Amino acid sequence: MGEPIKLQTPMGEITIPYDEDKILNFYRKMVKANEGDPDLFEESYMEFFDLKSADDANSDWVFWESTRTPIYIYDFMGWIYSDFEVKKIVGFSMSKTKSTGVQYHQFTYPHGKENKPIRASFFLERKTDGVKFVVDITPVDGLHCEVQIIHEHTVSVKEFHDSFAKYSEKNGILKNNSVNANLEFIKVEDVGWDDVVLTNEQRDAFEKNIVNFIKHMDYFAEKGLPTSRGCLLTGPPGTGKTLTCSAIMNQIESTIIYIKSDDIHDRGQIAELYDQARSVAPTIMVIEDIDTLGGIDRTRGGDHPILGEFLNCLAGVESNSGVVTIATTNYPEHLDKALVDRPGRFDFRIDFGLPDDKLRKWILKKYLSTFDHQDIDVKALLKDTKGMTGAHLKEMVMMAYMDALSQSNYKKNTKITQDNLVKSMKAIVESRAKYNHYKKEDSHSSILHG
Repeated sequence: MGEPIKLQTPMGEITIPYDEDKILNFYRKMVKANEGDPDLFEESYMEFFDLKSADDANSDWVFWESTRTPIYIYDFMGWIYSDFEVKKIVGFSMSKTKSTGVQYHQFTYPHGKENKPIRASFFLERKTDGVKFVVDITPVDGLHCEVQIIHEHTVSVKEFHDSFAKYSEKNGILKNNSVNANLEFIKVEDVGWDDVVLTNEQRDAFEKNIVNFIKHMDYFAEKGLPTSRGCLLTGPPGTGKTLTCSAIMNQIESTIIYIKSDDIHDRGQIAELYDQARSVAPTIMVIEDIDTLGGIDRTRGGDHPILGEFLNCLAGVESNSGVVTIATTNYPEHLDKALVDRPGRFDFRIDFGLPDDKLRKWILKKYLSTFDHQDIDVKALLKDTKGMTGAHLKEMVMMAYMDALSQSNYKKNTKITQDNLVKSMKAIVESRAKYNHYKKEDSHSSILHG
C-alpha cells in the first residue's frame, strides 16, 4: 500500500487511498477489453536486457512531426545500421495479443521513393560498447510518429540523442539537399550565371559575398571572423531576383532552405528553420518577398510579429554560424529600417532595376539565340520596349515564336520574323498599359473607400 494521493479540488483537498494492485488490475482490465496485452512488449525487452524487473529499465519519448518524419526516419535507419548491431526488428502492436509484421510507408526522397518502417520495434546493441537499446516507432496521426527509447537505468539516453543528432548533421538526408519551409524536398531550377541578366558589378558582388564566402567559410572561422551573412535583393517583379537566387544555389554545395512568404503562418516557424539550417550548415536560407512574410501586408502598418521573429533570428551573428540568408523584396520601402540598414542582418544590398537600352538589346539577342529567326533589327525595338523587365522581354520572344508557329502551321523549320516580334511587343505594351490603369484605379478606389 503506497502513500495516499492528495488532490486539490474546488471543494477543498480530498485524499484517495493508493492501492497499487487495484490500479494495476483496473489498467489490465481496460487493456484486455481493448484486445491488448501490455505484458507482451514488456516481457520482450526485459528478456533482451536480461532484467528481473521492468523497474530496472527506463524510457524516453520523442515526437516526430509529419513534415519531418521522412527525414528523421531516413536518418535513423542509416544511423542504426552504422552504429548498432540490429538484433531483431518486430512489429509489436498494443491493439493485439501478439506481435505483428513491421508496417512500412513509401516516402519520397531526392533520389526517388523508398519504403521505410513507421511501426516497428528495433532491438539494438551499440557496436562500440555493447550497450543495448530498444526503439519503438509508432504512427500516431497520419505520419506523426511517437518514438519510445527504452534503456537500462545505468545508461544515459542523452548520449543516444546526441549521437543521432551528430550523425544527422554530418550524413543526414537533409545535408546538401534543397527543401521548402515544410522540409519537403524540392528541385532548384537548373540555371547558371549565363542564364541571369546581371551587370559585372552585381555578379562580382555575389561571387565575393556569397559563393566564395561559403566555399572558404572554414578560413573565416579560423580567423575568428563571422561565418554568417545576409543579402537583400530589391527591385520590381520580373527583374531577375528569383532567377539569381537559383543561380547562386547552383554554384556551391550547400543545404538549401527555400521559403515563400506565405509558407510561414505561425510564430516560431522561422526560429525552427534557422535551428535546422545551423545543424546542417553550410546552409543558404532563401526568403521570397520578405515584405509580406507570413501573409501580412506591410503597407497597412501595425506590428509584424513574424517579421520581428525574423529580425531576432538574424541579430545573433555567432548563433547563425554557417548560414547565409538571401531575401528578396519588390518593395524595400515597406521594410523596417532596422532590417534594411543594420549590418549583421543584411550586410549588403543589390538593387535590380529596369534594364537600359544596352541591356535590353543584350537580353533580346540572348533569348532570340534559342530560336530560329530571320535577320532581326533589335535596335528598332528598343524604344517601345523601354520600361520592360527581363521577364517581359523573354515573354515577348516566346509569344513571337508561338505566333510564327501558328502562321506556318507548326512547321519544324519555322523562324521568328521582325513582324512576329513587333506584334508580340505591341501585345505586351497594351497588356501593361491595362494593368497599370487597373492598378491606378484600384489604388484610387482604396483611397476613396479606405
